[in-house]
Amino acid sequence: MSATARETLGWLWPLVGTAYLVYLALEPPPARWVGVICLVVVTPLLAGWIVGRVFGMGPWADG
Repeated sequence: MSATARETLGWLWPLVGTAYLVYLALEPPPARWVGVICLVVVTPLLAGWIVGRVFGMGPWADG
């Protein structure tokens, strides 16, 4: 795998995972509860990751 492809996939992975958790949260129970609980845990981490990538602040900042 090339470095460019690895970088692109690494950048997309958190977004794909969050989209899957949203999908689970929209399904009937018990999958709904698993998705909602995981989103409660992951949402603050995702927000920090986005701030780090976009604004260059915090532990996920490049460089």
